[in-house]
Amino acid sequence: MTDVLKDSPVLGKISLAGDLGSGKSTVSKILIERLGASYYSTGAICRAIAASHGMTIVEMNKYMETHPEIDHEIDDGLCALSDKNENMIIDSRMAWHFVKDTFRVYMTTELEESAKRILRANREGDHASSLEEMAEEIRARKASERLRYREQYGVDCKDLSNYDLVVDSTYASPEEVAACILTAFDAWRADKTRRQAYICPRRFFYPDEGTDEGRAVQLSELLDEGQTVGEAHAVECDGEIYLTDFAEIALAHAISDLPLVPTCLTVGKKPAGDFVRMTDTL
Repeated sequence: MTDVLKDSPVLGKISLAGDLGSGKSTVSKILIERLGASYYSTGAICRAIAASHGMTIVEMNKYMETHPEIDHEIDDGLCALSDKNENMIIDSRMAWHFVKDTFRVYMTTELEESAKRILRANREGDHASSLEEMAEEIRARKASERLRYREQYGVDCKDLSNYDLVVDSTYASPEEVAACILTAFDAWRADKTRRQAYICPRRFFYPDEGTDEGRAVQLSELLDEGQTVGEAHAVECDGEIYLTDFAEIALAHAISDLPLVPTCLTVGKKPAGDFVRMTDTL
């Protein structure tokens, strides 16, 4: 991965959106250290507002559906960041929309893993007592935020085409995710039309038939020699990611125990046929 040093000149701003529990705060700390960047978090602001009103985060999100003035106050703060000429990490659902010329990152994570992480963190404003209850709170919060942003701004924060990079943190460490972001950031600064996605191989569902495992082993050997073998193709549907082509590339990364697979990722319907979850076959 590219080594971006914190004594570098101003490289720009990175905006981090993503699934709840995807590790944005932890990854932000690594990026801040590596880039010598400042930090802005709307999540911390929202938790403070919720606490001041004696509400949980879910209750605050429902409240904000009918009280847009809170969102507008946060939005004004985001817009003002456009004029700051400094390295900055912005942890915010809407920074990609409001802050000009940011490297727009979406961190994705499986729902169950998100729920586990949030329960372990025991953050103020999160009151679920079980994994199932936390998963339901996450679903409710995502639905509330998605509705609010559509109604107020006419945008869908879950539309992956809004982002320059989609990176999966389900089975990758924060350090691996941060390294991926920095490398992709470096490539984006050279070509700002570039769109990239990196998915954890164990997260994929791959076709039960038609995958050439012998070819996957051959590609794995090339990866072990330090070569690249191309992109897998996949579609995301309701939080699940299905391989649609070049499944052997994803399987090769899994065989080589690599944390992330370069992926041509779209959003759509589940493909026809039977699929097997890769983590269940390794």
